[in-house]
Amino acid sequence: MASPWSSLSALALIFIHLTLVCPQPLVNRATVVDSATKLKRQYDYVIVGGGTSGLTVANRLTNDSSDKLEPEILVPGLPPPKEYSRNYVSVPQPGLLNKPQAVYSAAVVGGGTVINGMFFNRASAADYDGWEALGNLGWGWKGLLPYFKKSENFTPPPPELAAQYPISTSLSTNTQSCEEANELRLAEYFYKAWNSIGVPSNPQPNGGRAVDAFYSTLSLTVGNQSRCSASTAYYRPIEDKRPNFHLLTLHSVTKISIDKKNKRATGVQFVSRNNTKTVHSVRASQEVIIAAGAPRSPQILQVSGIGPRKLLSRLGIDVIENLPGVGYNFQDQPSMFAGVTYNYSKYPQPSPGLYFSNQTWVAEQLALYYKNRTGPDTQAYISGTTVAFLSLQRLTNNYRKIIASARTADLAKALPAGADSTLLAGYKAQQASILSDYASPDAAVHELAFAGGETVPLVVLKPLSRGSILINTSDPLADSVFDYGTFQHPVDMQVAVAMYKKFRQFVAAEPWKAVRMRETSPDVGGSDDGEIEKAIRNMTQSTWSHPVGTCAMLPRRYGGVVGPGLKVYGVQGLSVVDASVMPMIPATHTSSTVYAVAEKAADIIIARRRRK
Repeated sequence: MASPWSSLSALALIFIHLTLVCPQPLVNRATVVDSATKLKRQYDYVIVGGGTSGLTVANRLTNDSSDKLEPEILVPGLPPPKEYSRNYVSVPQPGLLNKPQAVYSAAVVGGGTVINGMFFNRASAADYDGWEALGNLGWGWKGLLPYFKKSENFTPPPPELAAQYPISTSLSTNTQSCEEANELRLAEYFYKAWNSIGVPSNPQPNGGRAVDAFYSTLSLTVGNQSRCSASTAYYRPIEDKRPNFHLLTLHSVTKISIDKKNKRATGVQFVSRNNTKTVHSVRASQEVIIAAGAPRSPQILQVSGIGPRKLLSRLGIDVIENLPGVGYNFQDQPSMFAGVTYNYSKYPQPSPGLYFSNQTWVAEQLALYYKNRTGPDTQAYISGTTVAFLSLQRLTNNYRKIIASARTADLAKALPAGADSTLLAGYKAQQASILSDYASPDAAVHELAFAGGETVPLVVLKPLSRGSILINTSDPLADSVFDYGTFQHPVDMQVAVAMYKKFRQFVAAEPWKAVRMRETSPDVGGSDDGEIEKAIRNMTQSTWSHPVGTCAMLPRRYGGVVGPGLKVYGVQGLSVVDASVMPMIPATHTSSTVYAVAEKAADIIIARRRRK
């Protein structure tokens, strides 16, 4: 049977989707619906969002009772099409010399897993245990581990590579490829360099201790060396087997329909991307499930009357439930891209720079990939899996001084404007948890990623700064106001300065002399912290494309939006299941965690229905 996707030429224009789940067969297979007129009037569940969490939850809910995607999506080594993203711009960031920053968001069925760097690993156990300690019973490492495993299949690396590099051969993580990866040509120097400056290699970073130098797993379908996304893993296998699953594309949700008398979500209103004047609606007999992602989910709640009372009243929106935390607690990981160069006569060719300088070589590698699924295109486009995740203790000998400095910071000044007393209380509780991680050798605060090229990302993984995503109009189709709050907490800059100093120590390590690596940018001449800070503010971007936290799973007294059952406080029949519920960003790339959260969310929702 031909895939319905093969006829969707406008697929790239999708921003927000409805995943519709009904109890009875409508047709003989799961269906991509191209018109609101083809929908039923009511479903059991309406899931707002066709990304990673939305497809994961929809797959599991419809189970309770052939690759035909475009080549540029499936080939790891090709850049994803730009039209599969919808990006926004933040307000100017005082911490970054008043420069506005990009806010990246996927615009394709499958969400961020279709366009990301495919890096797939878990954070340390402490990251998730911190969630549980904030009042979320069952959301610690032990509670989430079964759901990590449920979403994963592990393919071990070739024995010869496992013997040569610190690569796990046993843990049930996700699929990975180790075939002829460019970065492995320099991996020997990478690990030796870290080892020479006191950072050991870690062959098992997914076992609850994601620190030190390691080789990460990839979200890859190993059988044909293609990208594994939420679409290929959770939708494609059931597209001709689940008649109770409808996927509506090319539409945007404008509002949650709420029975004000009973304070119950009853469905959603939505418009076509091609005709925003005609408003359609669909009802949900069980729940409306929000899975639109951290940038979009708070906007949907706010325009529906769920959010900070002062904000909604000022915009003339009827307040259904005063939840001050909706749109606050916005977190991402500030990142800067340092530059290095090598003596290429000593470099083990090919260099990743060939992707930009030699199109003949690029074409040859793509042909090699299509012929037998080998070569550099089996790795994600200009993205590496050879990384160092460093604890604060590994990062700097001054870690105690940094922790002490954080404890004296004025947290009220670090919060975004409009944050109320509950958000401040929650912020204080979060900082106490994060500083516990800062003091631990088993929790990371910094990432240095390495792909063998001339750009080396340096990332603050556990920032203390918080931002916001708030509407400034009642128009549901207008962009929200995005404020990262980058470096608003002074300790984040102290960590960033230590991060840069560690990078310089890494580059100067003895093993790199074999290929004569040297720093090219920012190349601060001395070691003066003021000069380093100036360079960091100039080069840093606010995001590592891991937005979380805007509908936080926290007690209401801490500014929470949902509880451990993921139900929105004060409104029946409404839940949130995406990255926006993460109360604190885990020190990792977030896609693996998003899958685990969504898998657990599906079990929670199924159990809730069975209890009725």
